[in-house]
Parts: sequence; C-alpha cells; structure tokens
Amino acid sequence: MSSDHPTNPALLKDIQSGAPLKKAETQEKNPLPSIGDISQEKTVQAIETFDASQLKHVEPQEKTGWKESISHDKATQELEKFDKSQLKPTATEEKNPLPDKDAICLEKQEAEFRESIGRHDRSSMKKVETQEKDALKEIVAQEATLKGVEKFSRNSLHKVETCEKNPLPTADELHQKD
Repeated sequence: MSSDHPTNPALLKDIQSGAPLKKAETQEKNPLPSIGDISQEKTVQAIETFDASQLKHVEPQEKTGWKESISHDKATQELEKFDKSQLKPTATEEKNPLPDKDAICLEKQEAEFRESIGRHDRSSMKKVETQEKDALKEIVAQEATLKGVEKFSRNSLHKVETCEKNPLPTADELHQKD
C-alpha cells in the first residue's frame, strides 16, 4: 500500500515501539441551538407581535341541559315500551378463555428459570480479562506485508504445467452412454 503523504520516520518508530499517545479532549466550539430553543424563540416572537385588535368580542353561551333531559326521558319511555319477546335467542361464546394447565405450567417453568439466572453463584465462574489489540501495530504490519508483495519478483517462480486428474465428460461421451 503506497501512501500519498510523506511518513515521518520518527513517528513510525514511536508507533512500532508502542509509545503511549497523548490524550486529547474534544470540545464543541460552535453548538447550534436545539429545536426546542428555536420553537420557543418563535413562540415568544409571535406573542410579542400579536395584534389583539383583530379579535372579535364573543359572548359565551351556557347550555342548561334541559334539552338533554327531555331526550333522555323519551328514550327511557321507549325502552319501557319495547317488547322483549321479539328478540331472537343467541348463544354466547367465551372469547377470552382462561389458560389451560399446560400453559400455566410453562409460565411457571419460565419464571423459575429467570429467577435461577438472577440467583446464580458468580463465585464459581472464572475471571476473564479482555485482551485489547493495538490497531497501529497491525496497520504497520499490514503495510510491511504489502511492501513485501510489491517487491516480489515473478522471475523466481518456476513454470508449472497443470494436469487435470478428473476431467468432465464431453457431450459426445454423454450421448454414447445413453
């Protein structure tokens, strides 16, 4: 892999030796306002520029409820007059039956399993440490491999003849078998 940028040999030496890097903190220098800030600002501007002279005067109307009580009384009278003998009999089906014994047993087993996970004794477990690989060393190794491939000479290779050990039959051979 050839790079377009010149490489500092001292920097490469530090990377290969595993020298620690300096920690740097990033800070946002020009934060943009949030959507909430923008909408609040627009609301404040709309209130300040609102022209109250364009509003019309309205008198509120209160409902007394006497019309609703008359219609309720009429509905009650009609229901009392209704003849229930005109209704057809219907069979009621239970749409939401209770779970059977198998479903309840499965739920209990699942609940017990979840509880056993929470009560698991962690002292019997082995401690494992995570190994972090150094990405810079791997990149340097890859670059070294690629440089070796670029420098490879084909002249050192020997000429080889390919010998087909399991050839496929030709179309004529297939027709002869039929």
